[in-house]
Amino acid sequence: MYELNGPMDIGENISVIALFGLPYKIKPVRFKWSGKLREVKDITYSWTTREGQSNVYHFSVSDGKTLYELSFNATSLLWKLEKLEV
Repeated sequence: MYELNGPMDIGENISVIALFGLPYKIKPVRFKWSGKLREVKDITYSWTTREGQSNVYHFSVSDGKTLYELSFNATSLLWKLEKLEV
């Protein structure tokens, strides 16, 4: 169980429903973590980093209560919940 009283590093693979559009737009819509489907109500910030040859797209998103950092690795096609903050 996670103690939710500040920023927490999570680093878990998650399932995400996302929209992919042109030009190079990725928009996470919902994600499943800890057995619960969470709705993305707001994307507050997004940025890109590199891991070796891979572009990794990061999204700071909110479900209205909690702020989450999601990442999408464009090479492995894996999504991760990197951090959360209540």
